[in-house]
Amino acid sequence: MNLREPDSDRSLDRRMLRDTVWGAVAGAFLLGGWSVLQAIRAEVALAQVLQPILVFALIGLTVGALAGPLVGKASRRSRRS
Repeated sequence: MNLREPDSDRSLDRRMLRDTVWGAVAGAFLLGGWSVLQAIRAEVALAQVLQPILVFALIGLTVGALAGPLVGKASRRSRRS
């Protein structure tokens, strides 16, 4: 039994896309930023550790993009109840 309105599928897709993009950006900035802070704290030149920083940013982007829709849906559900 489908209780949704015909236009709600489009808004669901938009919300999922927004959550995915938000999660990807947040994950990349969090893991990439954390890597930069660790390099600065270790007093290493950023040019020397650029590749590992980018790898961690890519990992953060991937994990964030996968987790973004899950976190977004859970937060909307918790706000409703």
